[in-house]
Amino acid sequence: MPYDPMRSLNRKNTKAKYIQLNIIISLLLIVIASLLLTYVCLRLEKTSIEVVWANVVKSGYTVFILNWLPLLLIMLFLYALFNNTVIACGLTGGAAVLFSIINRNMIDLRQDPFKPMDILLSRDFFGIAKSLDHKLLTMAAAGTVVFLVFFALCLIFIRNKRIHPAIHITAAAVIAVIAIWFNNTALSDKNLYENLAMDGNFYNATDNFESKGFIYCFLYTMNTSHITAPPAYDKDKAEITRRVGTFTPADPGGAVKPNIVMVLSESYSDILMNPHLNFDNYTDPMQNYKQIKDESINGHIVVPDVGGGTADTEFDIFTGLNTRHFRGTPYSYSLITKPVSALPSVLSGLGYYNLALHPGYGWFYNRQNVYPDMGFDDFYDIKSYDETDTKGMYITETQTINRIISEYDQHMQTSPGTPLFEFCVTIQNHGPYPGKYNATKDFDTDLQLSVEARDALNNYIAGMQDCDRELGVLTDYLRTRPEPVILVYYGDHLPSFTTEVYNALLPPTAAENSFEGLTRLYKTPFIIWRNQAAKDTINLTQPVNGGDWVISSSYLGVNLLHMLGFDGQSPFMDYVNELSAQYPVILENYALASGGSFVGYNENPIDQIDFYRSWEYYWVFN
Repeated sequence: MPYDPMRSLNRKNTKAKYIQLNIIISLLLIVIASLLLTYVCLRLEKTSIEVVWANVVKSGYTVFILNWLPLLLIMLFLYALFNNTVIACGLTGGAAVLFSIINRNMIDLRQDPFKPMDILLSRDFFGIAKSLDHKLLTMAAAGTVVFLVFFALCLIFIRNKRIHPAIHITAAAVIAVIAIWFNNTALSDKNLYENLAMDGNFYNATDNFESKGFIYCFLYTMNTSHITAPPAYDKDKAEITRRVGTFTPADPGGAVKPNIVMVLSESYSDILMNPHLNFDNYTDPMQNYKQIKDESINGHIVVPDVGGGTADTEFDIFTGLNTRHFRGTPYSYSLITKPVSALPSVLSGLGYYNLALHPGYGWFYNRQNVYPDMGFDDFYDIKSYDETDTKGMYITETQTINRIISEYDQHMQTSPGTPLFEFCVTIQNHGPYPGKYNATKDFDTDLQLSVEARDALNNYIAGMQDCDRELGVLTDYLRTRPEPVILVYYGDHLPSFTTEVYNALLPPTAAENSFEGLTRLYKTPFIIWRNQAAKDTINLTQPVNGGDWVISSSYLGVNLLHMLGFDGQSPFMDYVNELSAQYPVILENYALASGGSFVGYNENPIDQIDFYRSWEYYWVFN
């Protein structure tokens, strides 16, 4: 073929259109990029970079290395696999920054970091994304577009010199082996994790993530968050099996079977009864609650989560299991995959008709499958509500309470001889709160709060005013009923405020590992209220005389059965009820004893709690 000078010129022009990287330059860029990326991820922590860096220095830079090496190894693996520096740095950097931003926002919204199991809730996130700040979502979308455009341009104009496939694939395999080894050793080492310098409470996941770095803690959590049999399980299993196998439900005899209305009120809290909040010139958001509380058995439940995790509180109350012992699951309802013994199924055995209501999506937390497995006869979700009647992006509290009343009324007309258990999860006052209702000033305070904090509080108060009004509507209706009825009303978790608001209203004054220190953000109020017909026929006695009745959320359901005289319907629930009298609150590693002592049960095992944990494991896996 004759020589064509134009072909040679075109080849030179084509090469001039992009930058070509050799191996040395590529490796140098990857090292620099991974170091910068590590710093960016640390900078994105909620805690100031000065505090984070102080922990890095205190650890002898181990914290930095543990966050850097995973990023470096991922970049090297992708580079070796694809022979492409842009893919290695772009994909790793994009994912790391995205996850770090999600982590920062999750700490803001629920006071809990972003963990591997949260990825399984991505569908649930997109289901509630409409409730988030539209400006934030717009900025996130714009940032994603800018990143993708920049990434695409880099792919076009930056290329790597060719390497024989056998070489770069072999290199990828070697790096993968090194990465797996590092993951299974340093990133899974409990002693290393526990001995790293940190600020705050060791048992608080947020404090660990903020002190030790998101990347490292995310991977460590992924490697160690597995449900394993409790230490005493092999010893206890035979006795548990015997108790279950020989159990026969007791005859409740002449026990009155009142109708039971149970309402889990979204983000309901008595945090607004703080003496620094004054409502003298405004509508008191706790006015009806205060009156009804005085007529009721009342107290506080210690719930599993802060600012989220509604289904975990539901799970605790219905099953008697303690979510804190199953932190390796994305949410506790994921443990229920078949019919189980729970509060609804126990009541069903006593002749109750069980109805669940929730003006949200039935697939959220898999309620549409879990509720029937727990013994609910019917479940009505958002599809049976008027979806145009919303406030703050969710079905209104008014429509929600009216639906409880209408379903109750209909049941009493059609099946007056069948006792009713009616459960409802409300949704209107779900966070986040900034700008949620466009609320104006609803309180006076002497606290020094930022504009953002005041706005969040104003909007939360506006929602609580609706909750309080409708609580009054519900009790006014139940007062008129001639048949005995009991109302159980409680909050699922504290509202999703920022640390500023929490520290202002619930200042962290107690020692970190004390009972008050560990439960400061985990207590929500509950009331057990009776109408006059129930007062005339049922003698309910509060287990604690005087003071605040504080119990784990896993005790509320079993204590209710006991107070109604429904003992002997479940061997597990009977045991949990007995345990509640000995250890009213059980946390991950500590328990509050009935005498007031706060004891660590992992370092110094307690037989009753060990047996409880063994039975929990048996309940789930047998």
